[in-house]
Amino acid sequence: MLFLLFAACSGPDGGDTAALCDDSVGNICTWAGNGDVGYDGGGNDRLSSMFYWPMDVEFSPYGDPVISDFNNHKLRLVEDDGTVTTIVGTDFVGDGPADLSDLTLPGAPGTTVNLNHPTDVIYLPDGTLLNSSWHTHKIRTWDPQTGLVHVHCGLTPGFVGEDYAPAADARLNMPKGADIDPAGNLYFVDMKNERVRVLTPDFTIATVAGNGDKGYGGDGGPAKDATFNFPKSEQPEPGGAIAYGPDGNLYIADTENHRIRRIDLTAGTIDTVAGNGTAGYAGDGGPAVDAMLNLPRDLEFDDDGSLWVADTDNHVIRRIDLAAGTITTTIGSNVEGFSGDGAPALDAALARPFGVEFGTDGNVYVADTYNHRIRVVYR
Repeated sequence: MLFLLFAACSGPDGGDTAALCDDSVGNICTWAGNGDVGYDGGGNDRLSSMFYWPMDVEFSPYGDPVISDFNNHKLRLVEDDGTVTTIVGTDFVGDGPADLSDLTLPGAPGTTVNLNHPTDVIYLPDGTLLNSSWHTHKIRTWDPQTGLVHVHCGLTPGFVGEDYAPAADARLNMPKGADIDPAGNLYFVDMKNERVRVLTPDFTIATVAGNGDKGYGGDGGPAKDATFNFPKSEQPEPGGAIAYGPDGNLYIADTENHRIRRIDLTAGTIDTVAGNGTAGYAGDGGPAVDAMLNLPRDLEFDDDGSLWVADTDNHVIRRIDLAAGTITTTIGSNVEGFSGDGAPALDAALARPFGVEFGTDGNVYVADTYNHRIRVVYR
């Protein structure tokens, strides 16, 4: 086994982390973040860097790891030498550069582009990074070759763009999770519009699921007639997530319904695969549809076809075996806090994890959001 050195740091429990972290299989360790909230200017080692509510981390064969540093309003890249660099975002909260040059090609340098609470990031197969620019109602892209940022879709908040209309005129309202299928269709949760929408490779837009009403309904019927319960208050937290499955279906974290739902893209129908609709923590080892979840906010598929869920307000990560229809907890003890580094992941305390991701190394990474850290579970 290896013992990973990292600096002592304090989290919300006020305790210091251990100086050594045992990276044996099944153990959890801090991968990035010293636990102190803030922004340190960048250029520091990932373990000594400061974050403020990291929402997501993206690992991809197409580019270096990127962290959505939500309350610092920045996208931050982890370099090959382990240091952290800001690639998009400034010291100001806003919507693009002062001259709005990211609205037209070729775009604006990323470090001149103001952001306002960026959420999910994904790499596209050409190496372009796509960000759900949540609070500015846009989808932005960053070109790692040029460092330029361009608004890919979205203008002022609203709902415009149906039935494969030109996406240039589309209006979004707090887009959150996004994923892409093998044909290049980009699916995303249009959170405050209570819909799942798609951007096609020929740059048209359409609704895949949701009638725009907030609620719970539609299972067994047409997905476009269904209702979702994504956050929609005046100042909501990010909610909703999407994952394109190896079976060709879409899986949705229906956050305030405390459910995971599945859209059959061929039949155009929707059903529930996990969660009974009551907020809570129960059901491990049994049928996933009978389990209790608590505001799930991220989804990722493992190579074995299982679906992993950031069960945020239960402070755990859970695994759904879709073939067997069962659910188990894989990371976290259902206790809010910070503890457990260097020990089995099931004994660890997390604090409202908003993201889960699989690394190119096969390990599991968790955006341990309220601990201001990214943590890794070794496999």
